[in-house]
Amino acid sequence: MHILFSFLYAPIVVVLLGYFDIKTVAIGLFGFGVLWLLSQKKREIKTTIFPLFYMAVALGAYFLDDFLVLKFLPLLISLAFIFFLIASYFDNDSIILHFARKIHKRSLSVAEEAYVNRSTIFWIALASVNILLHVSILLLKNDHYWIIYSSFGWYLVFILGGIVQFLHRHFIFLKRL
Repeated sequence: MHILFSFLYAPIVVVLLGYFDIKTVAIGLFGFGVLWLLSQKKREIKTTIFPLFYMAVALGAYFLDDFLVLKFLPLLISLAFIFFLIASYFDNDSIILHFARKIHKRSLSVAEEAYVNRSTIFWIALASVNILLHVSILLLKNDHYWIIYSSFGWYLVFILGGIVQFLHRHFIFLKRL
């Protein structure tokens, strides 16, 4: 659900701002965040953080009366993602390893699990690049670039990272085993 909202967030906000003032859009975004939060069956930190971000950004935009505050939401989500990556790496409970276990039909070997845990550093670096790109786009103050990058551009960065990870695993890591 979060992925769908992140695809649609930037274009919807810009379109709504063409018809409504910032405070009205902020109230609508806040209400959306409240409904999203109340509709969740599991209330864990990983699931509640996104609607809370929507609500916090909406409140900030309402009180500061500034569109730039609404532009910060994708950056906040990226910061949360890198925080979870870093925390999972230091807890030796890599998010990437959980993802790898889900997509593999067989159990991972000890060497493969170690490789995936080490590859979390690559994903942290990639998430850092994503954050730098978000900040750069914000500093450019071009709404079109912001819509493109905040909607699907950052997903392309991670898809490219996934391709690089796959190629590295296939042509380098598995050849060493």
